[in-house]
Amino acid sequence: MRRWSTALVIGAVTVLAVLAAADALRGNDEPKAPAAAPPTITRSGPPTLRESLRKLAVSGFILYSDQGCHLHSLLLPRMLDDVVREEGGDPVTRCRFGTAAGRIIEEDEVPSPGGSQLARCDHGRVAVWETESGRPLRNVRGCAPAWHPDGRLTYARGEQVLEEGRVLYSKTDLHRIARHHPNVAGLGEGVPFRVRVLALTWLDRKRLAISLRVDIESVEPQYFVVLLDGDRIVALDDPFGEPVRTLLASPAGAFVAEGNGTILSRQGRSYDRLEQVPTPHAVAFSPDEGWVAMATGTSVYLVGTPRNLGRAIRLPIAALDLVWEPAGAGATGTSTAAG
Repeated sequence: MRRWSTALVIGAVTVLAVLAAADALRGNDEPKAPAAAPPTITRSGPPTLRESLRKLAVSGFILYSDQGCHLHSLLLPRMLDDVVREEGGDPVTRCRFGTAAGRIIEEDEVPSPGGSQLARCDHGRVAVWETESGRPLRNVRGCAPAWHPDGRLTYARGEQVLEEGRVLYSKTDLHRIARHHPNVAGLGEGVPFRVRVLALTWLDRKRLAISLRVDIESVEPQYFVVLLDGDRIVALDDPFGEPVRTLLASPAGAFVAEGNGTILSRQGRSYDRLEQVPTPHAVAFSPDEGWVAMATGTSVYLVGTPRNLGRAIRLPIAALDLVWEPAGAGATGTSTAAG
């Protein structure tokens, strides 16, 4: 990736208004002086996109794939756009992607804290390998891999959630949780149903977000996201009949974003996507957790988290996928696939 050039943005200058001069009183024999010309007032226009980003302290750089699946790096707040290249100079091509330890990885690869290991579900098994060398480390039965902040692997197997082979939430636990959904709560004890885990992510060492699907005979599937603190349900969000297959925790674990743009706070409050923002197909938190970038295909919206609640900035970028990295970070090359 070439080095960024320097850009200077000169803001508009507002001219102060001038007070009108009063007519001076003259004697009876003296004519009045001509009225002073009205002052000229210059009003500045609305702030530019760069000025708005600077004012709101939006920073870092967004890696995104364009409509041709070429990766770009967009530096904020300067809005400087460059193509991401391999070490040999060739452009990196990825439609869907992620990052780990400064490398571009595949969309379904989940990096461990620090990025030294990757995990992926493939045909009902979770494979784990070293990011740098691609050396396989282990392979366990299960899916929906997630990493605890301490580096322990969490995953779903059947109607259970396990961590390094230890059951965190049993079938009984998941069924108890499912009965908090209003459409499941009224089922009689003899009505069977099945719970399936679609996605997992840890916000911190105690709080785990789970996306669930509940299958009831002769009833359409029920979907919801639950935020747990041990056995305690902190929050439960119903995405109105749509499955949530992506859960993204913010860098310091203050929030979790659903793939549809809904945000849950660590304290359990739910914030729906702003009405003016279309349904995204990719989301990414800013490094300071103040914003969520939402790629809608034709634009990227920077939507404020509860720290900038109600704010939205539209970037004229047609992005298929995106991640948000701190300023000064870099991502080049590709990872080695697991064996």
